[in-house]
Amino acid sequence: MEITQKKGIQLSQAFGAVLALVLVGVLVVIAIFLFVQLSATFTAGSAEANASNDLIVQFGTFTPLVGLIGTVIFLGIVIGVLVSSFAFGGRSL
Repeated sequence: MEITQKKGIQLSQAFGAVLALVLVGVLVVIAIFLFVQLSATFTAGSAEANASNDLIVQFGTFTPLVGLIGTVIFLGIVIGVLVSSFAFGGRSL
């Protein structure tokens, strides 16, 4: 009896990518929270408060990118599963 190995991406390989995406999202949220708390300790209009507010705005722009990257990872998994289920290029005549 021959054991054949499946080609293509498997769903178990997606765990690392999804875990990394979730960790990046959590770290962005924690960074925004910390900078908001830090900004509250400075007087309004000072250089420190302005720098903290700029960091909050910069980290705020990363949040939509996390969703976009998640969508790309999900579509890659779906396309990989579909391609491996059709088994293109794996047959010998």
